[in-house]
Amino acid sequence: MDPAVMEEIAKKMESFEATMGHIEGVPLLGSTCDAWDSIYNFQARGDDILIATYPKAGTTWMQEIVDLILQEGDAQKGRRAPTYIKVPFIDMVPPKPMPSGNRHRAKVHCLHFH
Repeated sequence: MDPAVMEEIAKKMESFEATMGHIEGVPLLGSTCDAWDSIYNFQARGDDILIATYPKAGTTWMQEIVDLILQEGDAQKGRRAPTYIKVPFIDMVPPKPMPSGNRHRAKVHCLHFH
């Protein structure tokens, strides 16, 4: 990943302050609540991969394993970006709408069971 992009992400994370909200009585991060419509209306494609795990149950391992499989075992390609960029959490970084047919490869998303 481009060092300038990494620096920008690091600066944003330094000033990040978590707020909470509720959706149907469930406490969630404020950013998740703000993006709830996008998350709720997400439509996966047939070749998308969704990793769903319980917190602290090997989520990062699973994200890295799935990414490495998609990179055909090429560890160098696996080092191209941090895990949270390669396999974002759908409830923290909601997917942006993409017109049908514009994507060539499977997209990997991740979420935690609560």
